[in-house]
Amino acid sequence: MSKSVPELRTITYMCPTHPVQLYELILELLEDTLGCHTTLQYESRSPGPLRDRPDPFISDKIDLAFMTAASYMNLRKEGNKSIELLPVTPVFAHQMNVENKSGYFSDIIIHSDKKAHNVNTLLDLRGCTFAYSDEESLSGSKIILKTLKEKGENASFFGSLLKSGSHLASAQMVLSKQAEWAAVDSTTLLYSKKFMYDGGKDIITLETLGRLPPYPIVANSKLPDETKKAITHALLTLPQTAQWKQKFAPFGVIKFVYNSDGAYDGTTAQMWSSQTEKLNIRYY
Repeated sequence: MSKSVPELRTITYMCPTHPVQLYELILELLEDTLGCHTTLQYESRSPGPLRDRPDPFISDKIDLAFMTAASYMNLRKEGNKSIELLPVTPVFAHQMNVENKSGYFSDIIIHSDKKAHNVNTLLDLRGCTFAYSDEESLSGSKIILKTLKEKGENASFFGSLLKSGSHLASAQMVLSKQAEWAAVDSTTLLYSKKFMYDGGKDIITLETLGRLPPYPIVANSKLPDETKKAITHALLTLPQTAQWKQKFAPFGVIKFVYNSDGAYDGTTAQMWSSQTEKLNIRYY
């Protein structure tokens, strides 16, 4: 009889915003380090647990989840006792991230044709068609509403709105001129442009907003402490070795660093939870 091997059940809600191959690589690292087997569910319909389904943490269906910061903050706000933040997060390369810190950015993108028509700042996009991933996305919509409010604007700034369903789809809409502009997760743009038509050279980053809270890695609170510590240690150390660093580099991952609930507390949490502006409301 073959020896029983422990299994780590994981799910990613980050695709197709992030390539699924990144999460497959993370599991490859964990299998190699922990001596376990892993399974990966790919849920592209929501940035976090689906609201109309049983909670996979409470029902003990998954051990580890990759989700958006907004989804994690919502689960915490609801008082979900079946989740626990794993104290580790990836650091991605970006021209604004000169200090190689955790967190990410929102890139405001336009087609190169807009640049030729004297579009040089965010405010030059008044009345233009805007593509966004979903209403709750920090990088795809909320940071835009926040920035517009700071500039004395509101949702009447937008022309028409196109809900794309993902940051990747938003970028493709700009490239194909279905939308005139979008705000996309900076890591999406970093990885995906090389696979777009002509290397995505017609997509121009007009402005960059952020820094936004780190990407959370969320554990089931029932997962043994030893396993959580082993996962955290593996991610903090191995990606910095030559072998694994080379594997993570194509995805823009520089390293993994410590993360804590403080990144989603205090002024950070208040800044997003206090927002009442909506994309689909007009003020006159």
